[in-house]
Amino acid sequence: MNTLSSLMGEREASAIRSKSLNYNYLTISESTSSLLKVLMIGGFPLAFLGVGIYTTVSRRRRQNEPV
Repeated sequence: MNTLSSLMGEREASAIRSKSLNYNYLTISESTSSLLKVLMIGGFPLAFLGVGIYTTVSRRRRQNEPV
């Protein structure tokens, strides 16, 4: 709205809109919470570690192959 007012030449018509103070909280069950904890603390780090090990081993194998 402020941009349109500025384009029309109305400099004094700018307004700052207030934010809503109503919050919507996310509610999840105990089982979902436990699953997310296991994935975030254990699953994802192990997956990234596995990908890193695989990448390192495959690069070393390619480096040592005869040309």
